[in-house]
Amino acid sequence: MKDKLKVFSVIGLMILGIYCIATKLREKELQNIDFINKNYKITKGVVIKKSIQKGNHIRVRYYVGDKEYIGIDGFTSSQKVNEGDTILVKYSFSKPELMISQFNEQFDR
Repeated sequence: MKDKLKVFSVIGLMILGIYCIATKLREKELQNIDFINKNYKITKGVVIKKSIQKGNHIRVRYYVGDKEYIGIDGFTSSQKVNEGDTILVKYSFSKPELMISQFNEQFDR
């Protein structure tokens, strides 16, 4: 009986830990989006990689001045995007490494 209790306790703690990590990551992502939306510019970027494993996401190469940046953002399966496509990117004027793509629901905010 004590062994079962230990196993359930460990499983419960693991689930709680994963939940806390996921919550913190989402919180940080929302803070970054708010930061971008305070002072942003829009440019064009090129999708350099599309992945549909472990969540749908794309890697986008975009330029600010002479400097190249590569950002990652998600998309839904209903949004049609392929490697090599040119898309719109909203980036933070003060921290250009922070970006969201036109596929982000917060893009038009």
